[in-house]
Amino acid sequence: MSLPASLVPQKGSFRRRKACENCRRRKERCDGVQPCGRCRRRRVEGECQQRPLVCHPPQPPSQNKRDSVSTGSEPDGNGNYDTPAAAYGPGLPDSCKEPTFDSSSPSLTSISSHLSISSSLGSTVSHTSRLVRNHQGAYIFLGPSANLSLLQCIRKVAYNALGPNHFAEEPPENDLVDEDPSVPINWIQASIEPPRPSKTDTYYYLRWYASATSCVLDLFGYEELATEIIPWLERPAAADATSCINFLVLAIGAQCGPQDRDTQADAYFTYGRYLASAQHLESANISTVQIYCLIAAYLLNATRPTAASMHLGVAIRTAHSLGIHRADISILFSAAEKSRRERVWKVLRVLDLFLSTCLGQQPSTTESRDTMLKQEYSASTDLCYIFEKILSEIYTKQEVSPAVLQHVSRHHREWASHFREGLEADRIPPEEHVGVYYGSNKPNIGLCHLKEAYYWTIMLVTRPYLIDMAQRHSANDTNPLPSTIGDDVLSPSTSHSDTLLAHASVNSAVLTIDLLQGFLRLDEIPKRLPYIVNSVFNSALLLGLGFFADLDRFFPLNRTMRLAEELLDRFQAGDTLARWCLHILQDLRNACDEFVKRRCERRLNHQKALVEGLFGDVKPSLGEVRSLSSAPSLPQNLSSCRGISPGNEGLHELDRLQSLEFTNNLQIEENNPIWSQLFCNGTPGPAWEPGIESGELPFGLT
Repeated sequence: MSLPASLVPQKGSFRRRKACENCRRRKERCDGVQPCGRCRRRRVEGECQQRPLVCHPPQPPSQNKRDSVSTGSEPDGNGNYDTPAAAYGPGLPDSCKEPTFDSSSPSLTSISSHLSISSSLGSTVSHTSRLVRNHQGAYIFLGPSANLSLLQCIRKVAYNALGPNHFAEEPPENDLVDEDPSVPINWIQASIEPPRPSKTDTYYYLRWYASATSCVLDLFGYEELATEIIPWLERPAAADATSCINFLVLAIGAQCGPQDRDTQADAYFTYGRYLASAQHLESANISTVQIYCLIAAYLLNATRPTAASMHLGVAIRTAHSLGIHRADISILFSAAEKSRRERVWKVLRVLDLFLSTCLGQQPSTTESRDTMLKQEYSASTDLCYIFEKILSEIYTKQEVSPAVLQHVSRHHREWASHFREGLEADRIPPEEHVGVYYGSNKPNIGLCHLKEAYYWTIMLVTRPYLIDMAQRHSANDTNPLPSTIGDDVLSPSTSHSDTLLAHASVNSAVLTIDLLQGFLRLDEIPKRLPYIVNSVFNSALLLGLGFFADLDRFFPLNRTMRLAEELLDRFQAGDTLARWCLHILQDLRNACDEFVKRRCERRLNHQKALVEGLFGDVKPSLGEVRSLSSAPSLPQNLSSCRGISPGNEGLHELDRLQSLEFTNNLQIEENNPIWSQLFCNGTPGPAWEPGIESGELPFGLT
């Protein structure tokens, strides 16, 4: 009786099952012992661990199909499942199922990690969707547009170009910022209202709230808040929507101010969130939408984007129930109420698209308005529509089609030509620098938010082409360089359109850092600006990717990456996200420096070979070699280089090889392509001719 095919052990299956996690990740042959030989040689014996074996009972095909449907995961054309548990086969209890790990790390599950090469006017978005286990052990899905997905692409390119290095082999769990709050919530203590601030402190909080949230959280104006909150300070305690909103506004102001007032910020936020959960979680009104937008903004500043996205979902569903997303419903209200509803909808769009792009998720909102109408044109609303199209038409379909690229680029050009007309609707001054409330000359943070978002959309559209170019260059980096002088050895065979799009990605990154470098010259800036930090980090990642595509010839990548490090260093004191981004950027910078060093050495050796082919090389004579033969190491080193045994026979063999090499050089010289480029006739003439005495130049030069 023969065993079923599923139970027959395949060739090499025992070795693969016994391989440790390090060898699986590095795709190396493992001896199966623990610790294995490769881990001992690499001095990482403590990390040598083997994955426990999981046995799966065979099941009939019909049962497999039913279980795959019941678990909510469908196999694709290659038999792969969407969920890690389904990848081990259906019908198994949860205790026997373990996620399928990617080869890059034992804690990272890859849905697909294919980097394909682009064609002319079209490219396939890198399939870098990930299931990443966070610090609490839960799995978080990261779509291809997420920041960490781009980071993983760069790590793969760096590994292909440099081999094993610190940046490329960084464990994926270190790419996640811990979003778990350090102190659990004490709801009994949270129900006690904290002391309200003084008028001086209130103006301080309102000033920095308005400065940090300009353009991205335009729920209230500075004058509107001052008129509402200052009289409220003297009112008795009340658990109404006004108190909840005021405490959350004060919390964001204390959180973003340059002074260390995190204790007051936590107290105001804890009480404001308590009021929101106790009184305004089930009431569908505009105040509820505003409250949960403020909660999401505070959590985003606290480097908790997943928690911010969850609270923002409450605001979005409430807005949908009120019809705020419908322009035909908003026109039924008065002018003041319509303006309020449009203002709330704009904030929802900005928060939703920012978090969706950072986390690689589908947007929870969609635009039904014509955002390009000249009447009440809003630059931020129109830019949000561009973000939505990029996420839905490019990253969801994972393909940059020529039609979509043409549509997006046309929309970009129209937005760039009309965006200043929409600044009034967004309540953003058109000046680059504005006097903020106390007469100080500071950069217009609202305008910076708008411009860096515009550059970010360009980087999102064009970064697949930059990834493809870097992938090509890292694959061709070890190929021998051509010997002809006229060849451009730095540019692989790519189409002009793809090269232009890749250059557009790096150019937008450079422009983003140049736009934001004004924050380096200020004495006081908001302590937390997550939109600015995200733009600096994304731009720095693309600048680092540009090094691996040899684009430092065309763009000032060194100077711009140094400015990006200085910007992140400016924010890292009070921002966990900026500190994390700076650490990754420093490792990336070291990898880029190593890549440039190896590239320079390789090209220097290539140019040296070309010069030696043209003018020759003065090698040590045989007498010099024999005079140095008394040294014990030299004959051994010379013989080991050519496989010659030491002694007199080895010296005679070395003499014969030098003579043969000199003869071969003379023969190759006649067919050397350098002569055909430098001189008119392909073959040089003799070095001494009768014409020399009469003033003629040799080698056919005039």
